Amino acid sequence: SLAIKKAAELAEKPMKPKAKSWMRWATEDVSFGRDFVFKKATESVEKLTGGKYPAAYEIINAVKGGLGAEPSVAFQQEAEAFVRLAKTPESSALIGLFDGITASKKNRYANATTPGALKNLENVAVLGAGLMGAGVAQVSAEKGLNVVLKDVSAGGLAKGLDYVAGNLDKKVKRRRLAAYDRNTTVSRVSGYHDEAGGGADAFKRKAQQLDVVIEAVFEDLDLKHKVFAGVAPLVKDDCVLATNTSAIPIGNVAAGVPNPERVLGMHYFSPVPQMQLLEIIPHAGTDPAAMAKAFAVGIKQGKFCIEVADVPGFYVNRCLAPMMAEVGPLFRDGVTPEQLDKAIKSMGMPVGPVTLLDEVGADVGLHVQHTMLADGSMGGRMAGADPGMLQTMVDKGWLGRKTGKGFFVYKGKKKTPNAEAVDFVSKEIKKADLGLSDEE
Repeated sequence: SLAIKKAAELAEKPMKPKAKSWMRWATEDVSFGRDFVFKKATESVEKLTGGKYPAAYEIINAVKGGLGAEPSVAFQQEAEAFVRLAKTPESSALIGLFDGITASKKNRYANATTPGALKNLENVAVLGAGLMGAGVAQVSAEKGLNVVLKDVSAGGLAKGLDYVAGNLDKKVKRRRLAAYDRNTTVSRVSGYHDEAGGGADAFKRKAQQLDVVIEAVFEDLDLKHKVFAGVAPLVKDDCVLATNTSAIPIGNVAAGVPNPERVLGMHYFSPVPQMQLLEIIPHAGTDPAAMAKAFAVGIKQGKFCIEVADVPGFYVNRCLAPMMAEVGPLFRDGVTPEQLDKAIKSMGMPVGPVTLLDEVGADVGLHVQHTMLADGSMGGRMAGADPGMLQTMVDKGWLGRKTGKGFFVYKGKKKTPNAEAVDFVSKEIKKADLGLSDEE
C-alpha cells in the first residue's frame, strides 16, 4: 500500500544529525558548563531532600561518571551504586512505605456491601467551606465526584469556592492541568449557604442523592450534633455521615445522630490537596457497609486510607501530641521558634513543629492539647504541655496561616517571622537560656 511504501522510504532515508544548540554545546561539551549543571542539580537535590535521600546523589554521580565513558563502564558504575543503595536503611524504609501505600489502595471492607453500591458512589457533600472543607471538596471534584459544598454564610462559601478555583488556576498556570479540565472540575462543585438566597430548597433536593456527607466545621461537639441534625432527615438512610474531627471521640458524635451505625470519622490533614493520609475511624456500632463507602471515597480521592481505633487523638495526633507538648518547655529553655523548626527539619521531618502549628491553627492545637491532657492513658507523655501559651495566641488572634498571622506572618507565598510572637516567646515564655544546639 501507499502507506507502507512511504514508511519504507522514510526508514531507508539516512537521518541527518540534529545540530546542537548553543546551550546544549555549552552544557554538554564544555567542562565548566557540565560542572555548572551538576552543581545546580546537587543544590536542587539538597534543597528538596535535605540530604536525606542518598539515591538522588548516586543518580547525579552515575550520570556524571557515565559521560564519555564506555557503556560497559557506565553500566558497572550504576550497578555498584544500586547495590550500595539497596543495603541502606532508607531503601528498607521506602520499600515498607511503598508496600503500605499499595495496601491502602485496596478497600478492606469491599465485601461488606455490593460492588454496585461502591461503583455507583458519585455524590458527596462537604459541610463547612473553610480551608479543610474546601480542600476536601477540591480533591473530591478532581477525581470525578459530584460535590455539594455548604457553609453557614455566603461569605464563607465564596471563600471556599475561590480556594478551589484558585488552586486549580495555579495548576493551569504551571501547565499541570488543561483549562478545560479545570472548568470541568469547578462545575462539579455546587455551593449553598444558610443565609437568605442560599438555595435551601435546591440543597434539600441534592441531599436526597448523597452517598456520603463529610462534616468539616469547628471542633465543638454541640455544633457537630447541630450540623448532622440538620442534614440527617434529608439524606437516604444508608448515607454515610462522616465527621472530620481531629480529637472528639466518634462514639460521642454518633450518640447525637439518628441511625448512629452510619456515623464514622474521616480525618483529613491540612492542606488537604497536598496531605495524602486519611484516618477512617469507626465507633463501636459503625456498620461495615458505611466503612466500605468511606474507604471507597477516600481511595477515589487519592488518599492513603488507614483504619484507626476510636481513641483520643486517633493515630497521628496521638503520636504528634507529645512532641508538640515539648514546644513550650523548649521555648522556656531559650530555644527560638526558628531554631526549633530548623533542628526538627534537619532530622528529616518535612516541616518543623512551629510551622505545623501555624498550618493546623493554634485554636485546633489548643483543643487537641486539652483533649490529650484529659486522656489518662497518655501517662506522662503530655507532662510538658503548656495550654497557656496556645491560649494566649488564640486570644491575640494568632491562629496561623488561616488568619495570616501565627508564629509567622503570611503574605501570599511568603512567610516571615512574626515579630510580636517572637517577642512574646522571648519575654513571657523564656525563663532561661541553656544555649542548646540544634542536635541537643
